[in-house]
Amino acid sequence: MSTPPPGRSRSLARPTARGWVFALVGVVAVVGGAALGQRDLLRIGVLVLVLVAVAAWSTTRAVRTLDLVSRSKDELVEAGATSPVRLHLAASGRAGVRLVVEDPAPLALGGTARLAVPRVHEGDTFDLEYKVRAEVRGSYALGPARLVALDVFGLVRAHRVVGTAVTLDVLPRVHPLSEVTLGELGGARGSSASASAAAAPDDVSIREYRVGDDLRRVHWRSTARRGAVMVRSDEHPGRPDVVVLLDTRAQAHAGRGAGSSLEWGISAAASAAAHLQRRRHRVRLLHDGAYDPPRELDEVSAVRGLMRSLARLRPGGADGLARSTAELGRAESTLLVAVLGRVDEDDVAPLLAARPLGVPALAVLLRTADWAGADDPSPGLERARLVLARAGWRTAVAGAHDDVPDVWARLTRPGARGDHLSTPPPAPSSQEVTP
Repeated sequence: MSTPPPGRSRSLARPTARGWVFALVGVVAVVGGAALGQRDLLRIGVLVLVLVAVAAWSTTRAVRTLDLVSRSKDELVEAGATSPVRLHLAASGRAGVRLVVEDPAPLALGGTARLAVPRVHEGDTFDLEYKVRAEVRGSYALGPARLVALDVFGLVRAHRVVGTAVTLDVLPRVHPLSEVTLGELGGARGSSASASAAAAPDDVSIREYRVGDDLRRVHWRSTARRGAVMVRSDEHPGRPDVVVLLDTRAQAHAGRGAGSSLEWGISAAASAAAHLQRRRHRVRLLHDGAYDPPRELDEVSAVRGLMRSLARLRPGGADGLARSTAELGRAESTLLVAVLGRVDEDDVAPLLAARPLGVPALAVLLRTADWAGADDPSPGLERARLVLARAGWRTAVAGAHDDVPDVWARLTRPGARGDHLSTPPPAPSSQEVTP
């Protein structure tokens, strides 16, 4: 038995319901005509069976006349946005039957796309396009595409898989945020750009070169002295490291699907990361005790990796926050942004020691009772907020009906130090006090 050539799958033809009826009628006519000596009935039976056989041959041949050359799609798509998917096909012959390209997609993206193929001749190339739209972030599979042929009488349906499956990453919703200047957030490292720019090259620390470092930061004097490529470890004033710590513990969140507190937190983390990345900060996401992406990646790869990590993120284990806190204690950063689920003073106490010395820190604490539909005063959450606020953190409490930009504005407004937790807050502004 022969095998299909590399890159081409085997075609499969099967009769439709109508085709089975025709085949059954043909067999009965042939058998009956032969038994009864009715030549006309025998001829009709043979004609019907030949018709089914020709339909099977023509459809099987037709699905071999097209190949999927390439598929193009957006690398990253934001939830709620429409994104085009293009299939580029090439014809190796002429098909005499109707052809349709089916591209399987999950219901979250609108379900399987069915695209009619125009009449083509040998050597023709053409594009087919359809659009997908996802309301919920996640990682979705598209394809593999399937070429389907149906004869003019609808007796036989043949199909062949073309191409391979690809992944479409849908990002959480990213909200525009108000500007923030690190120097206004406090902390020993929140110095002004002018002060950083005035620092002499010999006043900064030196480390070995890592993949992705800007070659303009090579410190030639130290390189010549040590025999290895050394770079200045200070970042450009506009590109300090920022760590976004996201609490992904399943037990620390409430609600389901897109309306859960975890999704709100992921959207907040994505908005903060995108906002700071656009201002040329190097942002790293910390969750479940690991960083995404690694620091050694170049800037473009780091941004893509960060967004893809947010799209594919799943709820973590019960020890996720503790492991992230331990990892944070070994980090170097210029700003720390934490998005926390259900916490109390015992959960946040380790964060105080793990926070790098002199680094300004912002914390968004989620009132998860809102997503659970409970009227809970959350005394543990208020105590956790007070512990962080007294240690110099800027804090903001967010509920299910709060907007990410409003919470960010309360958190970063000059002169603001934190929120009080009321039950429930009539409006975000009523939560703001100055300890």
